[in-house]
Amino acid sequence: MNGLVDRLHARRTQLLVLLAFLGLAVLLLGSTWMSPTTRTLGGGVGDPGIFTWSLRWTPFAIGRQISPLFSDYLNHPDGINLMWNTWVPLPGLLLSPLTLAFGPVLSLNVLLTLAYGLSAWSAYLAIHRYVPNHAAAAAGGLVYGFSPAMIAHSHHLNLILVFLLPWLLVLVEEIAVHQDRSPVWLGVALGLAGAAQVLIGVELFTGAVLLGGLLLVALVAMRAPSPRGQVRYAATAFAVSLVVFGVLAAWPLKEQVTGPARVHGDITEEVRGSSDLLAVVTPSRLSAIAPQVAVHLGDRFAGSRETYLGIPLLLVVAALLVRHRSPVVGICAAMLLVSLVLSLGSGLRVGGHATPVRLPWTAVESLPLLRNMVPARFALFTALFAGLLLAVALDALWWDGGWWRRALAVATALAVLAFLAPPAPLPSSPVVATPAFFTTSALAALPRDEVALVVPFPQKGRANRAMLWQTEAGMWFKMPGGYFVGPGPDGDAVREAPPSTTSLALDRIQRGGRPPDLTPALRGQMARDFVRWRVRSVVLGPMPHRRVMAGFLSDLLGRAPQRLAGVELWGEASVAPL
Repeated sequence: MNGLVDRLHARRTQLLVLLAFLGLAVLLLGSTWMSPTTRTLGGGVGDPGIFTWSLRWTPFAIGRQISPLFSDYLNHPDGINLMWNTWVPLPGLLLSPLTLAFGPVLSLNVLLTLAYGLSAWSAYLAIHRYVPNHAAAAAGGLVYGFSPAMIAHSHHLNLILVFLLPWLLVLVEEIAVHQDRSPVWLGVALGLAGAAQVLIGVELFTGAVLLGGLLLVALVAMRAPSPRGQVRYAATAFAVSLVVFGVLAAWPLKEQVTGPARVHGDITEEVRGSSDLLAVVTPSRLSAIAPQVAVHLGDRFAGSRETYLGIPLLLVVAALLVRHRSPVVGICAAMLLVSLVLSLGSGLRVGGHATPVRLPWTAVESLPLLRNMVPARFALFTALFAGLLLAVALDALWWDGGWWRRALAVATALAVLAFLAPPAPLPSSPVVATPAFFTTSALAALPRDEVALVVPFPQKGRANRAMLWQTEAGMWFKMPGGYFVGPGPDGDAVREAPPSTTSLALDRIQRGGRPPDLTPALRGQMARDFVRWRVRSVVLGPMPHRRVMAGFLSDLLGRAPQRLAGVELWGEASVAPL
């Protein structure tokens, strides 16, 4: 009876912690939840626009029974490989009913909230396996779920939906050490979790595989020599996990490695994707407590700021290593150091200055999948291991005797968390207005599944509002251009279609430049673009210098547009000869 009461109490505590973390996530998102269907980070363009597009693409592709892994609705006719983009197919599939009923903006906001709240809660549950104190484990969960590594990627769902990462490592430890459950079911759980992580973000799955392998080596070395029965148990569990994982993840991974529109070069160059050693202790604009002198110092660093842990947390870890020796602390500290060193990239930089010291990342950066991983992503794992060590330290202080030690535990937790807290709620803004043409029956003026050249021409950064209009139109039409990751002419990664005569001319007008003279040579080049893109219609929506653009397009196409529901439309469009 007492055991049942204890379990019910534990479940109630876990539920309260989850609600508290979700509440913090809502506060972090600030004004987003004041109007969650029409307001989000970045106004729904830029990087958030990619996610709203992909959230709508997933149910569309499945409903049309076409492959969701490749789309020619963007960057037509070359298309994009979704596995090389910041696609979150599993969350997109699970939230498809919500997306179809209320739109992808609400789904994006729900996933942003879950990313912070659920990731912190998942880390809390994982840490609680090793630390019985719920409050200490919750503090560790906060370090992970609301870390600077999470705040730095506030609108990158593939990098903040990280609730599975703690359990991938826990399952490795369970298989290698505890072995008190069926190896088959543990293998199934590990295979399912790994495949699910692939369908959320391959990059972090790759990092988890590398760290999981290193963790396994450390655990085996700690217990060596292992009896044959334990080796057989672990071999069975890992074999089952590989089978389950292969069945579920083989298709998307094959599409990434061998599919069309795949990328061959690095997506993010080394100098931007690594971190400075001093960034670990130097507060930045991502933190509430950030003196201007520290911010100015950090501005000199090349690369990422997401590796920040703060001096109070590092002091706690150092004190714990001196006073509290245990296998959990030893392994966790080693993994923290490994993930921290990996986050620095292949060459050590200190205070903004490159040094000749080569780091371990050099040995693995050329391996498949790892070559496309940004080293600074390991900051998430660093935060996870740091959160576990903080929880162990707080738990030891709490139970070490005396009220003053408990007061010290509370003060320590508050100090550590204060230095990691974000500076303010994340800024949100109303979603960029979509002309009524794309959301009403007027859309039928466009032939379904045919190509429309939408102006302003969709490009990287915040100049991708046409993607939002395509999303609001339910993927009614295909279009050239877009903001995506794809191969350039030399195979290296680009974030928009290679420039063409037409896109350059349109971009020039969008920026306020003088329209180019429509000479016969220019008309011929633009006509070839229209033919290659298979353009059937041209749609001009709201944009700066709209009158100038309308005049240029009318001259190019040889006729005036039809004005319809907030846009100007040229149907059956083709470049007119002089």
